[in-house]
Amino acid sequence: MKIRTSKCAGVVVLLSLALIIGGCNRSGSQPGAAQNKPPAFERDLASVQRNNFQKVYVISRPDGAALNADDKAYLKTNMPIETTMRILTDEDRRLIVGTNFDLKPEHLEALNKRFRLEDYTGR
Repeated sequence: MKIRTSKCAGVVVLLSLALIIGGCNRSGSQPGAAQNKPPAFERDLASVQRNNFQKVYVISRPDGAALNADDKAYLKTNMPIETTMRILTDEDRRLIVGTNFDLKPEHLEALNKRFRLEDYTGR
């Protein structure tokens, strides 16, 4: 009887150690750390908004696809060079633009022909 009790106690100790060691997080990060990180768009938008631009625009394709080389060339041609800050975000699906002036009507018209243009000023 004494041998069975000590064997059972030994097994319990070994199982407890296995659970403790197996449950350790060796990576040094917390399991939910990646989930607490804001998505790229919100993080990038906040960084533009912190710069206190007079205007903040978000430009994207109407179909939600990533901006391709032709889209980027069109933006470069039809957006004033004086725009202060541009951040391509959300896996290249959106361009966040910060500027200290209103876009001219001809720029707004050209951009609205091809893209969805949203004014995020003050949001």
